[in-house]
Amino acid sequence: MKRKPIRFGRPTTKKKPLPDEALTLHIESLSQEGRGVARHEGKTIFVEDALSGEDVEAQISVQHKRYDEAKLVKVITPSSDRSKPLCQHYEECGGCQLQHLEHSAQIQAKQANVLNQLKRFGEQEPLIIESPIQSEPWHYRRSARIGLNVLQKSDEAIVGFRRRKSNKLLQITNCPVLDLRAETIFIDLKDTLNQLTNSKTYTHAELLFGDESQSLQLRCKGKPKQDDLSVLTAFAHNKQFNLYLKTDVAQVTLVELSTNSYSLPAENISLHFQPGDFLQVNADVNKLMIRQAIEWLQLCKEDIVLDLFCGLGNFTLPIARQVKQVTGIEGSDEMVKRASQNAITNKIDNASFFRADLSADNQHQPWLNSACNKIILDPPRTGAYELLSQLLSKQSSLAQEILYISCEPSALARDSKLLLDKGYQLSRFNVMDMFPHTSHVESMALFTKSSKKKQSGTKK
Repeated sequence: MKRKPIRFGRPTTKKKPLPDEALTLHIESLSQEGRGVARHEGKTIFVEDALSGEDVEAQISVQHKRYDEAKLVKVITPSSDRSKPLCQHYEECGGCQLQHLEHSAQIQAKQANVLNQLKRFGEQEPLIIESPIQSEPWHYRRSARIGLNVLQKSDEAIVGFRRRKSNKLLQITNCPVLDLRAETIFIDLKDTLNQLTNSKTYTHAELLFGDESQSLQLRCKGKPKQDDLSVLTAFAHNKQFNLYLKTDVAQVTLVELSTNSYSLPAENISLHFQPGDFLQVNADVNKLMIRQAIEWLQLCKEDIVLDLFCGLGNFTLPIARQVKQVTGIEGSDEMVKRASQNAITNKIDNASFFRADLSADNQHQPWLNSACNKIILDPPRTGAYELLSQLLSKQSSLAQEILYISCEPSALARDSKLLLDKGYQLSRFNVMDMFPHTSHVESMALFTKSSKKKQSGTKK
């Protein structure tokens, strides 16, 4: 007698088949990821490449319990803000999400999204909304990670970015959001990889531009061969690149033709960096952002400032020119050393730098228990909730102003609710177009400790 196999665990459930026919949908808004948001039979549907106000035909591609995802089939009624993408790789590359939306409309959509999250989850509305900080929308990126791969069957070298919703690389010939100095980098790297005897050991390249320098850091698994090093060195000299090799055990400088640095002319600051260091990706927006931070904080020679997540000293050193004392805190020993050296190079003696894990318990750190009247923080996407909780228990009676630079709206909204509960109000706010044509948005929020109620409004 034939027996049925024993099944362990929960019984498997059959997935509901996807609808065969496309749906006609009206797009109500844009999601944080830049997808069109529609509703059909009580369920939310996110439509890739659709814009707010459009009527479209869309095909369901993924079904979830509470929402569905769909691919755009046809635009029936296009938005007046719809734009033709400039990049030839746009439909396949996962780097940009909004080239089909006119540039000025992109930043307005991002601002609306951040303000909505602040109101819903942070329970705060800015007293003053400043105009967005913007730059030229093309050739703005001074850093990028470029993927490298060699196909097993054909030995073809692939140099580019990940495909949309995939870990696989897309071959790129050029990228219109990268610095113009990178115009031929994809072709040059592909040609170089094809000359290497052990090209499969190279996984990615970190591209980084200073004011006068152009640098590449290649990641190599295992030990590079001497013949390959000769090929790479020749490439660097020919294309005038600083070239660094990061292996499993060390970083090696192969070629260094120029100093890695960028300047902040308005503050008379020059910052040196090394491959692997964090730089704000958009040099023009970074300069305007620093000027605005100094203006909003109304710095003076009596101020004592705490700069958290300070990096190279991007905010710390310009602030030091204006105040009595500034202390910068960063999680990396190397970055602390670099920031300290940058202070010496710029002849600044009122800036101190310390290393600390800002996601850990820092309640006994001297810098957390020292008096300061103004705080600036530029946390990663995870935000700074735990740090702010510790900070406010120590500094709530001293720090009258907290300037928060955010790269994640949901984290800003969550953290702003904490600040609200501690007696801070969101007095000034704006978004910064650090990443044109992508769904990413940076914002600056000034929280002021005050008992006075003010009327909210918008400054244009």
